[in-house]
Amino acid sequence: MDELFNTEGTGAEAAVEAEREAASEPDTSVYVHTFIKPFDYQGLTIERLTFDWGKLTGTDHLDIENELLMRGRTLVTPEFSSDFLWGMAIRACTLRDENGVRLLKRDALKSMSIRDFQRICKKARSFLLRAGS
Repeated sequence: MDELFNTEGTGAEAAVEAEREAASEPDTSVYVHTFIKPFDYQGLTIERLTFDWGKLTGTDHLDIENELLMRGRTLVTPEFSSDFLWGMAIRACTLRDENGVRLLKRDALKSMSIRDFQRICKKARSFLLRAGS
């Protein structure tokens, strides 16, 4: 019976598999996400978003980490923290208004379908994992 609930090692195995997957993907710093169905958010209909991971800096990393700490979240491993990955996505998204202000916010990401949300986070994770190899 205990074997049914034994999760020991699964986190490490998942991390190794994620690293293996990331290594098999092309090394790209730009990801264009096409929504399964257009995403409507606050009067905006979005069919695709572009994420430029390569433009992120160490300052972005520290700012995301500080935002998490201010919300009472502790960052252990950025590559496996959904909060960190969506912080990356917000900063890397190229969608801006006419004044250069980010249009993609936390609430927008949280209201996406789980499938789209996971795909975007997975691409951010792959970028980080490839950067570390």
